[in-house]
Amino acid sequence: MKGEISEYQPSGFSFRRASLTDEQFQVHVESMENSIGSGIGKKIVSLNQVHGDQIHEAGLSMLPDGDGIYTNNPDLVLGIALADCCGIMIYDPKNMAIMALHAGWRGAKLDIGLKGMEIMKEQFGTNPSDALIWLTPCAGKDRYEVGPEFMDLFPGFVDQVNLKYHFDLRSYIASTLTETGVQSQHIELSTICTIIDDRFHSFRREGNMGRNIAFLGLL
Repeated sequence: MKGEISEYQPSGFSFRRASLTDEQFQVHVESMENSIGSGIGKKIVSLNQVHGDQIHEAGLSMLPDGDGIYTNNPDLVLGIALADCCGIMIYDPKNMAIMALHAGWRGAKLDIGLKGMEIMKEQFGTNPSDALIWLTPCAGKDRYEVGPEFMDLFPGFVDQVNLKYHFDLRSYIASTLTETGVQSQHIELSTICTIIDDRFHSFRREGNMGRNIAFLGLL
C-alpha cells in the first residue's frame, strides 16, 4: 500500500522512482530497507521489468532485465514492482523455494506462470500440486478495459459490457497455472482492484506516479 502520503511525498510510498526526486526516493528506500531489507538481515532483490517472460535466479551478481526471479536462499527477499499488473508469488513448502513473477496482459499471454513452474521443477524439484500461490492486487475485471482484439487473445476471459470490453487478468493467470498441475485450492486470488482502490498505485488511474511492491521471502 502507499502508506501516508505526508510521509512519502508526493504520492505515497513507491518501489520505483517514477516521478520522485532523489531526496524523496531516498526516504522510501531507507524505509523499505529498515522494514524488509538489511534492517532484518535480508537483501532485497528486484529486476528492471520489461513486460516479457524472462525469469532469473536471484543469486546472480548482475541481474539482466526480466519479469521473474527465484531463490531458495533465506537471506534474500524477492521484490516485484506493480501498478495494475499482477504479481504471481509462488512458494514450494516441501523444497523451501520461492519465485516472484510480474504479469500484465503481455506476460500472461507469454505464459510466464507456466514457464515459472517449469523452472521451479527443474531447479528445485517442485511438484506443482505442492505449490502455494498468491495472485496480488491488480487491475480487476470490472475496470480493466481493453480492446475488442482481446476477445481473440484471451477467449473466455473477456466480457463485453455494452460497447466496452473487460479482461479478467487474475482468472486467466490462475487457469494457466492449474494447467501445469497446480491445485486450484492452492491459488489465493486477491479481490482488490488497484484501479478502484486508491490505497494502491494504479498506472491507469494516476499515471506514472509510483509502484506497489509485492515481496516474498523465506524464514
